[in-house]
Amino acid sequence: MTTLWQSEGTGPAIHVLVIGVGRYDHFNGGNKHQARPGTLAKGLGQLTAPPASAYEVCVTLLKELRDVPDRALGSIEAVISAEDPQFPPGFADLFPDAGDEVGTKAELEDVQEAFERWYERCDSDRDNVALFYFCGHGLQLGAYGDHALLLQDTLSSRFASFQNSIDVHGTVQNMQGNRASIQCFFLDACRSSQDVDATLQSLKSTALGPRLHISHDPEQLVVYSTSVGAPAHGRAGESTLFTRSFLKALFSPEHRRDGQGWQVTTTSIGTAIDQLMQWPGLRHHDMPEQQCVTSSTNVRGGVLLRFANRPQVSFHFDTAPTGALATAAWSLADLRGNQVASRMPGPEPWIDSGPAGEGDLHVAFADGPYSTTSQQVWLQPPCFHHTVQVDAS
Repeated sequence: MTTLWQSEGTGPAIHVLVIGVGRYDHFNGGNKHQARPGTLAKGLGQLTAPPASAYEVCVTLLKELRDVPDRALGSIEAVISAEDPQFPPGFADLFPDAGDEVGTKAELEDVQEAFERWYERCDSDRDNVALFYFCGHGLQLGAYGDHALLLQDTLSSRFASFQNSIDVHGTVQNMQGNRASIQCFFLDACRSSQDVDATLQSLKSTALGPRLHISHDPEQLVVYSTSVGAPAHGRAGESTLFTRSFLKALFSPEHRRDGQGWQVTTTSIGTAIDQLMQWPGLRHHDMPEQQCVTSSTNVRGGVLLRFANRPQVSFHFDTAPTGALATAAWSLADLRGNQVASRMPGPEPWIDSGPAGEGDLHVAFADGPYSTTSQQVWLQPPCFHHTVQVDAS
């Protein structure tokens, strides 16, 4: 059973399919791995970041979307595999009906069954939002060639090596026959072909969904975690930078000047993810640079989420020189003088959040040669980074 959660409500909803693959039976370190001649994915092995990322997506979306007015969470379908299939702390409490398969298997058959259930739910209402998330190994042949998302039983067939993997283009195309008017695909996987035989012309992977000769003209947004030919990075056992950026972006609305308030749309979320991936509050300083890429079909700015109140904006404040941080006491106030956030001196940058809009930043130094300073800042979603230049007294 991979239906982690399903609402009892009716009407338009957000339906989510989460796939996280960390266990690869036929890759290096897998229990069915066999050394074979050639170079078909021979450099690929086991992963720990995808299961952690997939679990975080499930937990965050349930907590944040379950009671959202207008268009709340409708369901979460999950297929996750890990070498050590242990639920993270608190997961079983949130999802008491999670079956034994969650965390153990993510083969093509499992994904196809979950996709079918997700597809049917998405297809139930024109105003539904279909949200597809994948984290694991990926391969792409050149700039315009086949792109596949690799599953647990990829390479199980010697003569159809990538049959048990997901054909990205074909799956997105098949979803055009689904009635959900907004469809978003967030793909956290490599797009390089360095581990594939250079003579390979096609991956011949499997497109999910029915091959219908109809289209409901949906808005389709595909957000890739990295550019063509580049790897995607993750730290062992932690959720990836792309995943954390995606989850923050989903709740980082832009302000509409037409009186529609704060909204996350198909035209805003991809840009927000990219900005967050470069923001020092999320990106570890020792991580290689990684830039997400968006692709869209018929995107018209459809609304994923609406927010009645101005959002909190994550900020990252530091000083130049950095040595001044150790004695800097910070405070942030709104224009009425009400303090909204503060921090005592510490050696690290100040990472916190405050309400979107203009505010007054005050930095006082306990001792040393630096002068106290106050500056106006403008916090704008999805994130804010500001370096305070300080002078010696």
